[in-house]
Amino acid sequence: MKKVLFLIFACALLGACATPATEAGMALFAQTTQPMMVTGNTGKKVGRACATNVLGLMIQGDMSVEAAKKNGNITKVASVDKEVKGYAIYAEVCTIVTGS
Repeated sequence: MKKVLFLIFACALLGACATPATEAGMALFAQTTQPMMVTGNTGKKVGRACATNVLGLMIQGDMSVEAAKKNGNITKVASVDKEVKGYAIYAEVCTIVTGS
């Protein structure tokens, strides 16, 4: 029983390290999309660029606007959004660019 309690405590403690902050605050479980920028341009193309965080120990990925533009083959940006998914010990933050 002590091992189970220790495992739960360790996951909660380390999981807080992987919890992303959002405009709505921090939570162990989060899934939000936040607007970052809107321009006068229009377009139907969508590009995504993501970074992941595991246990707050390892973060990898390129979530830049430039990477999202490249992934969506976009030259004129219409909007930029940030999508945050956090699940206690794993988090993913993505930049979503729309345009033409």
